[in-house]
Amino acid sequence: MFNNLFGNAGIKIIFKHKDGSVEVCLENMDKQIVTLTADQAEVVLDLNHDQYNADHKNTRRKVSLDAYDPNNKLISAGGDPLQQLTAEVKTPETIYLDKFDEQERLSKREADHQKLMAIYPKLTKPQQLVYDALTNNEERLKDKELAAQLNMSVQNFSNHKQALFKKIKKFWSKLV
Repeated sequence: MFNNLFGNAGIKIIFKHKDGSVEVCLENMDKQIVTLTADQAEVVLDLNHDQYNADHKNTRRKVSLDAYDPNNKLISAGGDPLQQLTAEVKTPETIYLDKFDEQERLSKREADHQKLMAIYPKLTKPQQLVYDALTNNEERLKDKELAAQLNMSVQNFSNHKQALFKKIKKFWSKLV
C-alpha cells in the first residue's frame, strides 16, 4: 500500500499499524516522529508520484483565482477586492466625475469629427464614396459587400480604402 522510497522527501516509515495508520520519521525536520491516520498517510505518502508509464506526464491545470461576491459580480484575481467592490458604488463625486468624463469624450469626438470634415474635401471622389460607405456601415458589412453596393471590385475598394486611411493619417497629423 505504501511506498518507502521517497527519494529526497526525507520521510521514512517507522511502523505500520493494523488500522492503516503509520508512524513516520521526518528527517528534514530534526528527525521528528509523526503518527498519521490511514487517510493522512495515503495523501502524504503518495507524494512520491510513481508514474505508471514512462511516457505519462503530470499535466498542469489552469486555475482561476477569480471570485464572485454575493451579488454575483466578478472580482478578478490580482486586485484589491474591496476596491473593486467600492468602485461600483455611486456617490455624488463619482456621478459628477462620470458625467465630466462623458462630456470630455463627447467634446473629443466632436473635435475629431470636425478634423475629419476638414479632411473630407481633400479626398478623391472614390475615396469619399468609400469613406461614406464605411461610416454608414451600421450592419457591419464586409468589404466585399460594401464594394458590391458601390459597384466596385473588392480589390478596387481595398485600394481606395488604403489610400483613404493613408491620406487621413497624413492630414490628421497636421491638424493636431
